[in-house]
Amino acid sequence: MDSYVARRFGIVALGALVAMSTIGCATKKMVNQDVDQLNSKLTNLNNTVNQKTSENAEEIKSVDARAETGIAQAQTTGENAGQQASKADQDAQSANTLAQHGVDEATKVQQTVDGMDNPQPVKTATVLFALNRSTLNSDAKAQLEALQQTVSGLKYYTVDVTGYTDKTGPVSYNLQLSHQRADAVVRYLTEDDKIPLEKIHELGYGEDMPKDSNHTRSGRKENRRVEITILAPQGETAGGSAALSQPAQPGQTPQ
Repeated sequence: MDSYVARRFGIVALGALVAMSTIGCATKKMVNQDVDQLNSKLTNLNNTVNQKTSENAEEIKSVDARAETGIAQAQTTGENAGQQASKADQDAQSANTLAQHGVDEATKVQQTVDGMDNPQPVKTATVLFALNRSTLNSDAKAQLEALQQTVSGLKYYTVDVTGYTDKTGPVSYNLQLSHQRADAVVRYLTEDDKIPLEKIHELGYGEDMPKDSNHTRSGRKENRRVEITILAPQGETAGGSAALSQPAQPGQTPQ
C-alpha cells in the first residue's frame, strides 16, 4: 500500500513538475513576446520622438531665420526712416530760411514803398547867381558835381531844383529869370546822362520866398539862388551819410 501511494505520489509530483515546467516555458515565451512588443513600441516611439525633434529643430531654425530677417529689415527700415526724417527736417529748415528771406525782402520792399511816399532829404546845395544872370560860376559847378557823385550811390531818388531871384526888377521878369537859373542847373546835372532828366523836378518861384532881406545888398545876394535837394526813401542814403546842407560859403562872389 505504501509502495502504491509512494508511486502515485511520485507520479503526481512528476506531473506537477512537468506542468510547472510547461507553464514556466509558456510564461517565459509570453514574457518574451510582451518584451518584444514593448521594444517595438519603444522603438517606434523613439523614431517618432526623433522625427518630431528633428522637425521642431528645423522649425526653430526657420523661425530664427525669419526673426533675424525681420530684425534686419526693421533696422534697415528704421535707418531709412531716420535718414528721411533728418532730410525732411533739413528741408523744413531750408524752407523756413527761404520763407524768412522772402519775408525780409518783402519787408524791405514795403519799407521802400512806404519811404517813397515820405522821402527824406539826403543832400542839399545852394548855388548863387550874379545880378540879372543865369550862368553858373566855378563854385556852383563844383557843388553840382558833388551832388552827381551823391546820387550815383542811390537806387531810388528824386532831385528838386527851385530857382529864385531878389526883388529887383518886375515880378514877371523875375519869375522868368528864376526858371532860367533852374534850367541852367538842370542842364549841368543831366550832362552826359549823369542824372536822368525824369528824376528831376524843376520849379521857378521868382522873387517869392526870399531867403534873406531884400533891403540889403548881402540879403539880395543870398536871394539870387537855386536850391537843389536830393530826396530818397527813408533809410536809403549815399554811403550811409545823413542829410547834409551845403549853403553858399560866406564871401562867395557871384559872377
